[in-house]
Amino acid sequence: MNQSITTGCSIPDFCSQYGDYLFRVRGLAASTRKLHRHVVCRFLTFRFPDGKIIVSDLRFSDLVDFLKEEFARLSSRETQRAWLMILRSVLRYLSEAGQIPKGWEGALPKVANHSYARLPKNLSQDQANALRAACRGGKPRHFRNRALLLLFLRLGLRVQEVAGLTPSDIDWKNGYLKVRCTKTYNDRILPLPQDVGRGLVAHLRKCRSHPERIFEPLRPPFTAERSYTHVLNSIRYVFGLAGINDHGAHSLRHTAATEMVNAGASFKDVADVLGHKSVTTTFIYAKLDMKSLMRVALPWPGGAR
Repeated sequence: MNQSITTGCSIPDFCSQYGDYLFRVRGLAASTRKLHRHVVCRFLTFRFPDGKIIVSDLRFSDLVDFLKEEFARLSSRETQRAWLMILRSVLRYLSEAGQIPKGWEGALPKVANHSYARLPKNLSQDQANALRAACRGGKPRHFRNRALLLLFLRLGLRVQEVAGLTPSDIDWKNGYLKVRCTKTYNDRILPLPQDVGRGLVAHLRKCRSHPERIFEPLRPPFTAERSYTHVLNSIRYVFGLAGINDHGAHSLRHTAATEMVNAGASFKDVADVLGHKSVTTTFIYAKLDMKSLMRVALPWPGGAR
């Protein structure tokens, strides 16, 4: 049975107590115990810089923030793996002592991966609003840009998927959109939100008659490659008008995915919308993201804190 941690316990006292547990209960070698104490001490110092541990103030988001900072400086995947293993260990130790809800250790990534070390670069709410403002107007290009922005921000489509949309891909009667994915060859049928549908209708009424693709340049040749370039340049133009220079078109997809996860959608649902072959790819939108982990990843039997 772990001893309880009293309010105001010092970091050295806790690390000594934890080190004793590692020796008595887990039988770890001295070098391993030293590494555990080092990592735990760094975390506690990060969370409680005055050196006094207030267990009731501990939040899972503290781990999230700590890992973000540590992974920014730790380039070795093996070191990242060790940090995660140690944090899972101390979280189990605390949960067994009744100090934190059970399950926190399970919400941490199982393996540190370079592709997950940094979160996708999504847009802030102010930036998204600036993009919408940049699409205002009554000219054909404004209707086109509004329709493009809706497809990217609401459905998280890739540039190539948007460029490949044809009028026949829209089931207006039943409210569905067929998306053809040339990256994974995983075509999918998505519900068509009303605002996206209205945006597409407004654009189609303003563009030239009977286009082969929904978004085509004004002048020939009307090839798939030209449509792709047209869509990419159009959205880049909107970013320029909005004064956003540190994000690309793919950030719209990241923004849509992050909003879905934060709204409580399951990873499977988000993977289906985005067209990911594996739900593992979708985890990038919740790795080290407190909102996603708290709302989606786990049921918190002890109550989320």
